Amino acid sequence: MTFIQKIKHLAARLRLLIDPGYYPAYLRRQGVRIGENSVVIFPGYIDGRLPYLLEIGSNVIISRMVTILTHDAATAYAGDLIKIGRVRIFDHCFIGANATILCNVKIGPDSIVGAGSVVTRDIPAGEIWGGNPARFICKTQDYIVRQQELAKEKPVMEGGPFMDPYAPDDKKRFLKERLADTFMYFCARLPEDRRGS
Repeated sequence: MTFIQKIKHLAARLRLLIDPGYYPAYLRRQGVRIGENSVVIFPGYIDGRLPYLLEIGSNVIISRMVTILTHDAATAYAGDLIKIGRVRIFDHCFIGANATILCNVKIGPDSIVGAGSVVTRDIPAGEIWGGNPARFICKTQDYIVRQQELAKEKPVMEGGPFMDPYAPDDKKRFLKERLADTFMYFCARLPEDRRGS
């Protein structure tokens, strides 16, 4: 890396501290392929040596503190061998906070990786995996149906007015009281059948 490249890299890293929304652009500059409408939340760690071996599809959400590795230096104990492999996260996936994805892994479309999981092998399309190492939990479609059924029994509110740590105290109190002994759901816009309830 030349001196000028080092200065540009340092400037980009500093910009991340000021503007976390710059993270996807920062990753693209390093060669990460990121599809349309995907969100990669900063901070996280994308392999700093081989970031260009990562491909993220469209409509993917990667939460905070996710680590994605495209190399594994532990194999050097086998005699100067560093394992490398592409990581491909296909369309419509959700990667939970603090998950780790190891090199040479594919995460199929419409899949979910649970928070804190360690993904060591491919995840087929339409499945939810979690744990360390990550294991199959259920089909994504079954999870969706379950959440939709639960939402019929639980309160559903528009989340916008509450999704701010500086929300007015009366809103904070109201929400805490509603959540006294249960959970509820936020949505961007209330469905027609829930308005006025």
